[in-house]
Formats: sequence, structure tokens, C-alpha cells
Amino acid sequence: MTAPRIEVPGSAEWHRLWEATGREPFAHPSYLGLTAGPGERVVGVCWSDAGGEVLLPLLLRPLPSGPGLQDLEGDWTDAVSPYGYGGPFVTGEPDLAAFFAALRGWMRDEHVLTGFVRASLGVRLPPDDVAGGYEAVHLTDNVVVSLDREPEDRWQHYDRKVRKNVNKARRHDLRVEVRDDFGDVAEFVSVYHGTMDRRGADGRYWFDAAYFEGIRDRLAGSYWVADVRDLEGRVVSTELVLRSDTRCYSFLGGTHADAFPMAPNDLLKHAVIDHAAGSGLTGYVLGGGYQPGDGIFRYKRAFDPDGVVAFHGVRLTSSTDTYERLRALRPDVDPRFFPAYRSP
Repeated sequence: MTAPRIEVPGSAEWHRLWEATGREPFAHPSYLGLTAGPGERVVGVCWSDAGGEVLLPLLLRPLPSGPGLQDLEGDWTDAVSPYGYGGPFVTGEPDLAAFFAALRGWMRDEHVLTGFVRASLGVRLPPDDVAGGYEAVHLTDNVVVSLDREPEDRWQHYDRKVRKNVNKARRHDLRVEVRDDFGDVAEFVSVYHGTMDRRGADGRYWFDAAYFEGIRDRLAGSYWVADVRDLEGRVVSTELVLRSDTRCYSFLGGTHADAFPMAPNDLLKHAVIDHAAGSGLTGYVLGGGYQPGDGIFRYKRAFDPDGVVAFHGVRLTSSTDTYERLRALRPDVDPRFFPAYRSP
């Protein structure tokens, strides 16, 4: 079995594979480091066979304190993929079952107890029965707006309420711009934080100004920012859109509540769709909701009723027996939560 190669951010090999696999923003050598905390380490797992190559960025984290964890011998970590769509990123048609087997071998050697990967949309994950310690799970459904249609076809493919809202925003003389620089980070963060606060969003969705400044400084060419302004020039809706060679991703943003009657976010997404299609991309990933079929999901689906796709995760354990012993010590944890020892 071919062992994976481990690269660090800034290595020429990681950058080469990032370009070869389509310059996905979540695979960018600088992306994962934006959220790395004390004692955490960013690695790029690289692997190849006769069929192609694989890149999987991972964040290695010290294990938390908890029942049974202090009894493990040696220094252990666990691994998680980037926030968003974390891979594996491929060229050609590599054997992903062999890749995950090699990855688990490396995890055993390096005392990486578990790994959780938020899989890229459309990647052909192996079935669960290919090896122990590997499980592919359906997390939720996402919406991807197809950009292959002609402009009028895209417009007619929207749900009727989207077309009505875009026209409403235009009647309010809202102006929208999609650009490839960040502009005023503080203004963006103000709208974004206001939205997170209004929704009572989980702490994992809160990012500070330094995070967005890092994206501005390190990911140039891998993002757009879309702003909608009212007649006074105030930003009333904004969105950070990450992009690859083929897709763009609705990432983070927000809308002022007092602007809701003008429907600025419908206009914003319509503008991003047109901009992305004009840039030669094939899909605009809107994501899903907080819960299956909730209002946020239905809002996104209205932009492409045929664009619902499955979003999967991959659970990896380097020692199934060890993990099951630890999980048994937390019988209160929802079995869908992985790894169980990190449950609050």
C-alpha cells in the first residue's frame, strides 16, 4: 500500500496539487490555517496511484479532556477537514478506497485517533464496506444552482417568488456589485455579525474581522464579495463568495433586518449567478439549512428547484476498538455526533 505524503502550508507540492485539482478554496494552502488554534497543526495529505492524485487538507488537534481520554498512552490527536467542503480533492480517477485505507494507516502510525471530513460535493466516496474504521454518512441536502442554462432560462427556472423579489429590489433602486476585492472589512463584519446575532447562530459560525482580513490577504483570486446598497449608499446585504475553477460557494454574509421589505438578498444572489455564469463557472453552491427542509433551505432551493444534491461526511477511526470504548463512556451523546468524546 502506498503511504500518503504529508505536506505543510507553503510547500510547492501542496500548491501544485491545489492547482491541479481545480483551485478549490477549501484546499488552498492558506485557508485552513485561518482557523487553527493553539497547539493545532495544518497538514496536507497527498497520495497518488496509477489512476490519479489526491489532496486532503486536515487540521490536527490535541484531544480534549474527558472520560477515558487521559488513559490513552502517548500523545494523541484527532483530525478535521476545513469548514465547508473539505475534500478529498482529486485529479483523474484515483482509488479512494485505497486512499482512505492508506490514510487510516498513517493515522495509526501518528496516533491520530479519529478524523472527520466534510466531503466535497460530487466526490464518489467508497461504500462503507470497503474497510473497517471508515464510514460515509449523509449529513444533509444542499442546493447547487446550475449555471449552464442561458440567462433567460436561468431566470425562468427560479421560483416565481424569486423573480418577484428581484423585481421588487430593482423598484427600490437597490444597486448590486460583485467584485474580487474585499473593500471595507469592518462594514462587512458589521452586517454579518448583526445577522448572526439576530439568528442566535452557534458560536462556530462567528468569525471576527481578523479572519476576513486573512481571507482578503491570503486568498486573493479565490473569492468575490457581493454588496447591495440602498439609495443612501449603505450596504444592506453582503456576501463573501469563495470560488474555484468550476464553482463558487455562498460562504458567509448577512442582511440588515430593516432592508428585508426591499428583498436585497434575492437581488444579490441573482447578480452572483449572472456574474459566475459570465465567468465560465458551472455551479453556485448555496448550501443547506440548519435543519432538513427548514425555511433557509427552502429559500435557497427557490433559486434552482432541480439543484438539490446530497452532502456527505466521512468518519474515520484509526483504532475502532479504542474509539468504541471511549464512546461507551458517553452514553448520553447522540450517536450522530462524531467523535462522541468532543460532544459538549
